[in-house]
Amino acid sequence: MITPMSRLTLVGPRRLRREVVEGVQDLGVLHVDYARPGDESIAPRELDAEDQATRTAVEALRTRAEGILALLPVIEVPPVDTTAYAGMSADALRDRLAPVERSAQALTKRLLDAEEEQELLRAYGRALEVLTPLLALLENGRVVEATGFVTDANTPAALATLRAELDKVTGGRIEMVSRPVDDRTGVVVAFPRRDGEAVRGVLMRAGVTELRLPASVQGQPLAEAVPHLQERRRVLPGEIESLRRDLMQLSRQSRAEVAGIATAMRDAGHRYELMAHLPQSRYAFILYGWVPTRRVGFVRDELRGRFGQEVMVYDEPAPVYHADNVPVLLDNPRWLKPFELFLGIFAPPKYGTFDPTIFFAITMPLFVGIIIGDVGYGLLLLGMTLGLRAKAQAGRPWRVILAGLDFGFTLTPSVMRQLVALLGWMTAWTFFFGVIFGEFFGDLPRRLFHYHPVWDRLEGITVYLYLSIGFGLAQVYLGLILEMVKAIRHRERTELLEAVALFAGATTIFLWLATQVKVLPAQFFSPLILLSAVLFLLALLLSWSLGSLMWLMESVSTFGNIISYARIFAVGMASLGLAVVANNLGSGFAIVVLGLFVGAVAHLLFFGLTIIGHVLQPARLHWVEFFSKFKYYQDTGHAYRPFQRTGGGS
Repeated sequence: MITPMSRLTLVGPRRLRREVVEGVQDLGVLHVDYARPGDESIAPRELDAEDQATRTAVEALRTRAEGILALLPVIEVPPVDTTAYAGMSADALRDRLAPVERSAQALTKRLLDAEEEQELLRAYGRALEVLTPLLALLENGRVVEATGFVTDANTPAALATLRAELDKVTGGRIEMVSRPVDDRTGVVVAFPRRDGEAVRGVLMRAGVTELRLPASVQGQPLAEAVPHLQERRRVLPGEIESLRRDLMQLSRQSRAEVAGIATAMRDAGHRYELMAHLPQSRYAFILYGWVPTRRVGFVRDELRGRFGQEVMVYDEPAPVYHADNVPVLLDNPRWLKPFELFLGIFAPPKYGTFDPTIFFAITMPLFVGIIIGDVGYGLLLLGMTLGLRAKAQAGRPWRVILAGLDFGFTLTPSVMRQLVALLGWMTAWTFFFGVIFGEFFGDLPRRLFHYHPVWDRLEGITVYLYLSIGFGLAQVYLGLILEMVKAIRHRERTELLEAVALFAGATTIFLWLATQVKVLPAQFFSPLILLSAVLFLLALLLSWSLGSLMWLMESVSTFGNIISYARIFAVGMASLGLAVVANNLGSGFAIVVLGLFVGAVAHLLFFGLTIIGHVLQPARLHWVEFFSKFKYYQDTGHAYRPFQRTGGGS
């Protein structure tokens, strides 16, 4: 449900604005509204010189701390009480950051240099070993010099083309020698020093890069550099690992404190930002905001206890109509909160409308269960659920990497706990319909035990299709009814007539087609078809608008939304079909053990490839077919984001 909100207006003397802003941040419940009063004499004012200097120092400290955090390896740290850091001077905080910053920068530079050297040796180490004897011959030549490079061009024709270009720019004054270097070709080109610029221009246009020595051996004779590079190649992995351990140790020692300082400075910066936006007169300031209605008394009592009668608090309930500026806070029971994830990818519902989370909770797992409907696959879902639960209980973020494939995102423990709850509901419904359908990894019960289920969805395929479309009728009509209720509450006549027209128009089309294909008896439903058609025309006439003629097309679209629920049937039958295919693959082997192995691998493969679709298809039905009927995406609001400390402490 959407939490009732109240608008608060805080009025106090300008000399207390810093303390009031800090107090509001400590309370952490006021969503600040940056509205300005109509009186032009009451407007935001620039911070005074002292506050501006403090703000600049705070931002500099925040930037410095966040820069250090970027150098330190990311580890899980417990929330830090930032109260102590908030009360420290800028000089004291700089003194705390300085030694950590020096160590982090030094270790990071050494690590980057070592990794660069390792990469250079990996790319060109073998080439340097092969070509150095040739390059060393002309290393100290005064008239002639040489350069080496590695190319992927292994054919004589490609090298001949390059030589022709070099002959052209030097007048034939070059010598080129090539040697195989693993699967590439190492090349040494000797040329007069006066032609160096022209030669390097040709090489650059050809896309080749000259060999260069790592920084650790630059300036050494080539004959001495190669043995040193061979030794560096041997010791670099250990050196890099040692540097990484040192950085990790520094992170364990200092990351929590640096993060606490960064957080304290971020909170302080937010306070000064709000102070700069406060409407003020010469002697007073005003702070507007939104608070859950149940917390109004708490805010008033806390501010009165801190500032007495100097700061006045006025409140009024948020309007139900024209509530575009009212923030939205969803307040659902604990069992329902995980389903808010499906709404989290969109803006929240507009204040004054309704929260559709409950509908997701009722039908989303139900649809997944009807689609999969297999006890064996339910066991696999249960295994996924328990595995994710173990990771959530470990209390550490999980980078999602499965079968060596990095999906590119990380799940926090709180999100994993919500996913566990969602998977739990889906697993329960999968088990339930698996028992009803009599499926255990497809048709194994029938193959092995001649089991006859309560309802075989393969034999009752038509009923399965009708059931899927029935869900579409129920959910699409529910969406239109919700739109009617919302229109009545908001006194929106056109919106009400549109919802009625779509309801009646879609009903007319659906019943007419159903009677034409003999699914429904025409003699019984013909009066209903006529009644719904009349209701559609009546809504059209009452609208008094040419734009309402589009309702005819939208009625067809609404009928399409209903039929779209046949995807439950289609995806469910595909799931059963793949399970049967897996069993057929396994049963095709004379050796039982081999057949069991092949069948198990096929089941795991099919399940892994289709499980995401089995979840996303029901979600799509809600997001597209259902939500569009009550115009969710046209009536979105903005989330409640209270002005609060982001760190621990108060």
